Amino acid sequence: MLVKRAGVSTVLLAASVVVILLVIAGAAYYLLFVGRATPGSSSTREITLSFQNPLQLKSGGSSFVNPIMQTWIFEFQNLTQGQVTIDYEPLGSGAGISGIFSGLYDYAGTDAPVSGAAIQANASGKHLLQIPEALGAVAIFYNIPGVHVSLNMTGSVLEQIYLQNITRWNDPAIAGLNPHVSLPNQIIVPVHRSDGSGTTFALTTYFTKIDPSWRSKVGLGTLVNWPNTPNAELAAKGSGGVAALVNQTADSIGYADSFYATANGLTTAAIKNSVGEYVHPNIAGVSAAAAAFGSQVQSNATFSITNAPGSGSYPISTFTYVLVWAGQSDPDKADAISQFLWWVVHRGQTYSPRLFYASLPASVVTIDEGLIKQINYNGQTYIS
Repeated sequence: MLVKRAGVSTVLLAASVVVILLVIAGAAYYLLFVGRATPGSSSTREITLSFQNPLQLKSGGSSFVNPIMQTWIFEFQNLTQGQVTIDYEPLGSGAGISGIFSGLYDYAGTDAPVSGAAIQANASGKHLLQIPEALGAVAIFYNIPGVHVSLNMTGSVLEQIYLQNITRWNDPAIAGLNPHVSLPNQIIVPVHRSDGSGTTFALTTYFTKIDPSWRSKVGLGTLVNWPNTPNAELAAKGSGGVAALVNQTADSIGYADSFYATANGLTTAAIKNSVGEYVHPNIAGVSAAAAAFGSQVQSNATFSITNAPGSGSYPISTFTYVLVWAGQSDPDKADAISQFLWWVVHRGQTYSPRLFYASLPASVVTIDEGLIKQINYNGQTYIS
């Protein structure tokens, strides 16, 4: 049943339930819709683990990457015949970053790169590797009763919705982009992340690129100062929490990875890119964005690919990253993490399109190979 508004208790309940169910749902979705691929790549290698006893790795962070991460973990555990088990908690990029610095996680997921200043302040001289392992779109989705078509949106209109300067669905700014759609005179309910989120980082990076004043008004980062007005926005924890809340709240709009929009049956908007094309959050659009910024990514693996130039680029595209220490304190974990990440950036990429991620470009895989080869225990590396 659709509701007009959701209170704080509803938001918290939806968020907590979704976080618990995402791992189970991800595995179920994988079995139903993904099935078994037959991965293969000329750059792959056999998995050979040198330790004798089963090993468990603890990880967590980005909920954006969780659907593909759970698939990778499921497959890798099967390939190692249970020698390596991995627990990944999709608690948000902020939790992933804090978890790797505190020692809670053996590796972490984040969609927001860690700044050099943050590494220097928290790493105690250790070398943190930031490895691009997935490539996806931040989809904009909505729940407008009676409207089931994909709307056209521009970055500036979307920005004004989240600034609450555009407050009704039939506002001329939205209606003008969608002249053949009958839009209701209903108040828009924006939904954003309540937790430290790399998806929020990607969206606010995009807003800042198209309007530098966004940074001073709201902010750029994993946590920002969303407007607090009488027409207050709603918040939910995790990408799944945002999608679930939009799904149950009439006239709402939110953002998350395309997987969550599809899993909740939500319609996504086509966003106008820098050359004037309206592009949906699909694999081709994400790949085009990465290709358009190919030289910049070669120079800096954490370069933001939002608002990419060139035809076909989806404007809110992003890499997501694994954070791992180059120098490990346990030789078995160093071995297992090296083998797992090598498999992820090679054969693991064949699972990406089925879960709405684009496969990594070959140039980025080459960057990743160099980073993974730096993982070591007392100078001993595990990938040659």
